[in-house]
Amino acid sequence: MRSRMDIEVDEPFWTVRRPELTFRFTVETGDEPGTLDDGDVLVTGPGGKRWFAVVLAMSKIQEILDRCRDTGENLNGTYLWMKGLVIVREPGVESMVLAVEDLYDTYGTLDGTLPSL
Repeated sequence: MRSRMDIEVDEPFWTVRRPELTFRFTVETGDEPGTLDDGDVLVTGPGGKRWFAVVLAMSKIQEILDRCRDTGENLNGTYLWMKGLVIVREPGVESMVLAVEDLYDTYGTLDGTLPSL
């Protein structure tokens, strides 16, 4: 069972501190932690190493592709590409943090996975 994550709110930022990594989300007015589907995240690791991630829920990807189909962008919505993209099945800060944490735990770093700053 997942433990509840504490979120420090300093609009327009939300910060989640975990044992190895700190996550700083840029959010918009009206966003809710449980339903966030589009997260721009600054991830800080040991020694101050920093990476950037764009974390999208699958529902948000469908929304973006549909919009591109309507505007003609990205070959009428046939593809989506973003540097540092991480896709999560379910929306929410918790699923986003857990996904990036798993990448870090699996590889011991986010180098080569996410752009470093």
